[in-house]
Amino acid sequence: MISHLINLIFIGVLVGDMIERRFPDQSRKMFMEISFNCIYLFSKFQIFTFKIYHISNKLIETNPALLKIKNDLITIINNILSKINDNNNNKSQYVKHGILYDSINDYDFIIRNDNINDNINDKCVVKRIFYENNYQDAKPELSDIRFMLIEFKVGENQSYKIDLKTEYYNYYVIGNRFTKDFFIFYLKHYLQFKNDIKDIDKCSLKIIDHDVNKIELDFTDKNDSILLEKSGYKLSIANHIEEKE
Repeated sequence: MISHLINLIFIGVLVGDMIERRFPDQSRKMFMEISFNCIYLFSKFQIFTFKIYHISNKLIETNPALLKIKNDLITIINNILSKINDNNNNKSQYVKHGILYDSINDYDFIIRNDNINDNINDKCVVKRIFYENNYQDAKPELSDIRFMLIEFKVGENQSYKIDLKTEYYNYYVIGNRFTKDFFIFYLKHYLQFKNDIKDIDKCSLKIIDHDVNKIELDFTDKNDSILLEKSGYKLSIANHIEEKE
């Protein structure tokens, strides 16, 4: 089968070369017409695909079930990409306005990638978060807790599921502090959230913790946060601190 295909291609090349030699003017004209038609058809196809994309995207955005499927697929794809892009042990990356940089002087926080098991074949990268000048080079220690559910919401948009641990990364590290800036980064980096998020936009969080406590909160200050500890976590919201253990 393959040999027949190769023979047909070879014969086609020979025939085309023979036509070009015997009828140079006609062959050039035919080539120009074919090229023009190909460009025209490609342009028509591109316009058609753009229309289909906008129609389907509008349909998905107005259907909660389809939107959930879309977000789940984006999460899976970005988890795979994050493995490729972020699986660099002992590498610091800098986040500003939700965007990840390899190097920047002015940043919102730093993400430090580590391999806690000292095993180069371990696929899961442990990620530590540092704000301002509190960077430490000590070996990270994992927290014992796992949240059953984390959902982040911007304005009146659909809530987005946050996974602090996957096959490829783990944010459940003692001392990690999750602020509004972190969740905006998560949306943009892992879920490819494209909308602009302004300081005045309402951002809220829904949590079901390891003890099945349900917590809903609004971020009203830049420093509002959830701090992970060894066997619990601490909520610091608008000067009010509450411990959950």
